[in-house]
Amino acid sequence: MKILFLNHNVKGRGTYVRCFNFAKHLAEFGHAVSLLTSTSEYRLTLKREVIDGVEVISLPDILGNRLRNGGLGPIDSFLRCMFVLNRQYDIVEMFDHRPAVLFPGLVSKYIQKKQMVVEWTDLHGTGGSLGNRPPRLQKLIRHYENFTERKSKLLGDQLVVISQGLKKLALNMGIPAHRISWIPGGADVDNIKPHNKTDAREKFGLPLNQKLVGYTGYSHYDMDMLLKAINILQQSRDDVWFVKTGAVLSDSLKAHLHDPKRLIELGFLSYPVFTKILPAMDAFIFPYADKTINTGRWPNKLGDYMAAGRPTVTNRTGDIVDAFTKNNIGFMAAEDPEDMANKMQILLSNDELAEQMGRNARKAAEEIYDWRILSKKLESIFLNVSRPEVVGK
Repeated sequence: MKILFLNHNVKGRGTYVRCFNFAKHLAEFGHAVSLLTSTSEYRLTLKREVIDGVEVISLPDILGNRLRNGGLGPIDSFLRCMFVLNRQYDIVEMFDHRPAVLFPGLVSKYIQKKQMVVEWTDLHGTGGSLGNRPPRLQKLIRHYENFTERKSKLLGDQLVVISQGLKKLALNMGIPAHRISWIPGGADVDNIKPHNKTDAREKFGLPLNQKLVGYTGYSHYDMDMLLKAINILQQSRDDVWFVKTGAVLSDSLKAHLHDPKRLIELGFLSYPVFTKILPAMDAFIFPYADKTINTGRWPNKLGDYMAAGRPTVTNRTGDIVDAFTKNNIGFMAAEDPEDMANKMQILLSNDELAEQMGRNARKAAEEIYDWRILSKKLESIFLNVSRPEVVGK
């Protein structure tokens, strides 16, 4: 099949990770896959790359990075529509509903009459990421965000949801259960491996004989709780270091730490470096409070942690409850810094337990959450919604 993925994020960020991992495995299965994404830099020309067999295309755009990453560029949206009109695909998949995805998706469905699958990967409107935006912006875009988010999910021949929370919302919207498929986030078991801790630390100059607690994050959700937990850990143990990749913490957030000198911020790393840093950790921690923004998504970082073969401390929220309960990959704490610190203390004080949970995590990554396995599920969906003559190809 010839497949087109429509993604609104810039290369390497947000939903692009999910799109690309599906795309590269579908290409491995023998399909021709194009991924249309937003440009990661100011561009006046089309950029085309072939990465792991996937045609990755970004069109010109002159807006700032924040607008490009949000899929809000009118030039990008228009050029994508023109691009779709001049290409022939057997099936198109829309990832979420931002203009850079929605408008070319509408062109594909109603002008070109193509089969379509729609993905719901995050709750963006009321109760979701909208609540993290400035109040004036919330007021300005609330109705548009809610309307397009809900209505776009009715466009597909099949709806793929990343969480059971989104599946419930889809059912409440009247979408029949047989038209909804659940595919959680995956684990990149090919590139992220549970290498030796000491080797990884020596390679990147990290403390060798200390306890390293890792966290990866591009957006700060519930960080007060996490940093207060690290504060408690650092007070009880002088060998605990907090290692963070992604967005740098503000001074006000750093103030929650007991010893900011035992904070290592690595910033945004290239993917090859990121995959090699993860095994340097003793354990991972991330806050995941029980609220709609979290029940309406899947934390991609969990797949990374599992693939690295390290245990995790988090909260009892959404789909990860099932993942932790069935696979014994770490601890779920109450939404309380002290309980999170206590659960992490158990892991850091018991190497045998931490190693066993890490092995469990890697096994779950390989047998359940491997992107290759999840991509097979997506391939089956495509075959089921495709026209008969396409299925036979």
